[in-house]
Formats: sequence, structure tokens, C-alpha cells
Amino acid sequence: MDRHKNPFTCYFCHKKIQNETEMGHTSVCGSVLITCPNKCGSYVPRMDMPQHKKECPNRPGRSMTRLTTTTDCIETYDDGPTTASLDRRQNAAPSKDLLERLQRDFQKLSTRLANYELASTSNAPTWKEQDLDKLKYQTQVVLEWKKAVDFRLDALKQAVAVLEKCKSEGEYQWMSCQQKLMVAEQLQMDINLARDTFLKEQNYNRQANLEFAKNLDEFKELFEHESDRVGELWNEQKRAADEIQRDVAQLKQSMDEHKTKNVSVVFDIKTISQIASETAEKLEIQEREFAKFAQQVDQLRLDLEILENLASADCRTATPGHLVWKISSFDDKMAKSKESNAVLKSPIFYTHDYGYKIRILVYLNGLKKWKDRYALVSIHVLKSDHDALLKWPCHIEGSVTLRDQENVENVSLSCFLTLLMVVLQPKNFSKHIVAKRQTGDEENEEPQESSFSYIFIPHGTLTKGCFLKNDEIFLEIRIEQNRRLLTETTL
Repeated sequence: MDRHKNPFTCYFCHKKIQNETEMGHTSVCGSVLITCPNKCGSYVPRMDMPQHKKECPNRPGRSMTRLTTTTDCIETYDDGPTTASLDRRQNAAPSKDLLERLQRDFQKLSTRLANYELASTSNAPTWKEQDLDKLKYQTQVVLEWKKAVDFRLDALKQAVAVLEKCKSEGEYQWMSCQQKLMVAEQLQMDINLARDTFLKEQNYNRQANLEFAKNLDEFKELFEHESDRVGELWNEQKRAADEIQRDVAQLKQSMDEHKTKNVSVVFDIKTISQIASETAEKLEIQEREFAKFAQQVDQLRLDLEILENLASADCRTATPGHLVWKISSFDDKMAKSKESNAVLKSPIFYTHDYGYKIRILVYLNGLKKWKDRYALVSIHVLKSDHDALLKWPCHIEGSVTLRDQENVENVSLSCFLTLLMVVLQPKNFSKHIVAKRQTGDEENEEPQESSFSYIFIPHGTLTKGCFLKNDEIFLEIRIEQNRRLLTETTL
């Protein structure tokens, strides 16, 4: 019902109404057309009704002479409608039928008026003027009546529109009422369901309360029984605790005695641990020194072997710039090289007569990233008595060859065998080597792949059957006797 109080514009006074409904405002609006209570057929605004009652033709006390004359004149026709009959039809029949009848009556009156005008030519002038006055008066009455009827029809249409609007609002209210009724029915169903559920839960809670009360009684009995048992156990535990307390006191006394003894023992242990740590450090130092000593011993053994070979060799057959070096016990020396990085040193020889004093160094197990993969060979320049007469820095070039022991050259063979040996020439492994030193006994530079200061012999090549035979290999070193070396260093 709140939606009827929305602002609207009145159809009669054309004002915007804020706080009233259409039905309430229509019942008090001064511009609404209402029917004259004197039944003159006029529709007058409610605010003008007092003035109309004073001027109304049917007001009480007014002379009805002209109206009666007019009525009598209208009733002189056999089929014409009288004023009384029109009022009855107006009140009885619907407005639409009334309008149609009024239109038909107006047409009949127009036709009769034309007939009077035709008849007036043959009648006396006096009768004609009287009839014309009567006819004009009746016509004016009919026109006023028609105007009042039209005004009343408009008011009826407005009332019908208001009724239709009220009907639509009533339908809307009826639908909203139905929806509210459906919601109320659903709420009633939910309330009934909730009530049933509540009753079930209530019964269940009652049963649960009864069971809980029963279990509570049983628990009370059990609790009393257990309390008695716990009391007995508590007494026993108390007695045991007293005994334990006495034992603890005795243990505490004995622990105090042991504590005094342990202080001296801890001091002795700390002293012993300090001595042990010092001894461990000394042992570690000695182990490192022993490892160095073992490495030096291995190197001395190799040097001693080289010296023995030099002593047993015929030094008069040595050629400057050329050396053939036999390395025996290859497997043992390879094992020592892996254990202690031992270096094999060749016999000392000279690049040429009174030339640079050199020897060959061989690292059988390699160095740094080449360990366990390559054997490294380099030239070591030594100090000699006549170094002051030589040009420094020196530049020595040569070749190192790993000799093939299976296909050996033989110059005493016949021509046929010589041709055969050409096919079976020795497959030696040879590489170029260079030594550049500022002075004698200078440390060799770090090995580089792009440098010729070291040559790299793979272990797979070094241990082939043609190069390693009877646990020994042969290295041949040749120093290039170029012109530059001879002219700059020869005495």
C-alpha cells in the first residue's frame, strides 16, 4: 500500500500531490465534476456547486412555465422523447447507449425543425413566430442538455480510467498478497518442520540426559573406588619416596666424595690431553718430514742409479749434442713417480764442444692437470765452469725421440733386406723441444700446451709394446747444431 503515496499529478486540478493517494485526493479536490443534485443534467466542479445551485433551472421555487411549455411542445410529437423519459434513460442505461440515443433524438429534432420551416410558409405568420420561438427555445435546451451529457461522459471516462487504475493496483496488491500468503505458507511449513525437529531433539536430549545421569552415577562409584586405590598407592609411593630420599642423601654424600677425587682426575686428564695434542702435532710434523725424506730418498736412489750408469758407461764415446738414454725398471719408476712425484734425470751432456751443460728431466706421471695421463719431458740447463764465456740468455732447440725397439735399423743387411727394411722402418715417436734460460740452474717454467718447453707423451703411447720392451725404454736427444748456436757460443 505504500506505493499509492508516490507523488502524482491530479487529472482535474493539474497539481502535483505529494502526501495523498489518488482516491483520497479525488474525494476532496475542488476541480472534480459532480452531478447537480437538482437533476438538471449539469456537471459542475465541486468548488462552483454553491453558485450553480443558486442559478440552477431546477432549483426549488423557480417558475416552470417555460420548461413546462417546452416539455409540452416536445411531447406533442408522437415518437419524440420527453424530458422525463430522457432523464429516466440517462439514469438507467449506460453512458454509451445514452449518447447514441441522444444523437438519434437530435437528428429527429433537426428533421422536424426542417419540417416546421416548410410548414411555416403555409401557416399564419403569428403561429409561425410562436412555433419558431418554441423551437429555438427547445433547440437551446437540447444543446445545453447535450453539452451537459458530453461533460458527464467525459467525467465518466475519467472515472472509468481511475477505476481501471484502481483495478490494476488491486490486482497488483492481490498478487503481492498471494505471494505473501505463499511465503507465509512456506514459513508455516518450515515452522512445523522446525517444531518436529525440535521435538525430536528434545526427546533425544532427554534420553541423553538420562544416560548421562546413569553414567555419572557409575563414574562416581568408580571414582570412589579408584580414590581408595589411589590413596593406598599414594601411601606406598610416599614410603618408597622416603626410602629413595634416604638413598639419594647417601648417594649425594658419596658423589661429593667422588667429586673431590674427580677434580684431580680431570686435571690429570687435561694435562694428558694437552701432552697428547702436542705429541700429535709433533707426529704430524714428523710425518710430513718423513714423507719429504722418503721422496728425497727415492730421488737419491734414482740419482745414484744415474751415477752408476755414468760410471759404467764409456764417457769417451759421448758425442756433444746427442744422447741415447736407457730408462730401465720402467714399472718401478712409474710407481715411485705416482707415489712421490719423483723426477728422472738423464746423464749430463753438452750441446756442442764447450757448449751449454744440460740434462733431460722426465716426469713419468706428469704434472698438475696432466697427472696420470701424460709423461712430460724438458731440458734443464746446468751451471758449468765456462758459463761466463757463453752468451746468455741461451736458446737451445732439439728433438726428443722415443725409440722403436722392434723395428731396428741394420746397415750390414743385403740390398734385398735393405729394401725390405725400408718398408719396415722404425716407428719412432719424436717431438721438437726448446729451452730458453737466463742463467744456469734456473727453474723450469710452468708447462703450457702451446709452448715447446715441454713435450707431452701420452701414457698409452709410452707403454706400447714397440716402445716398452723388457721393462725399459730408450729416449734419444739430439740438439740442433745450427749456425747461430755454433757462432755465438763456440770458444
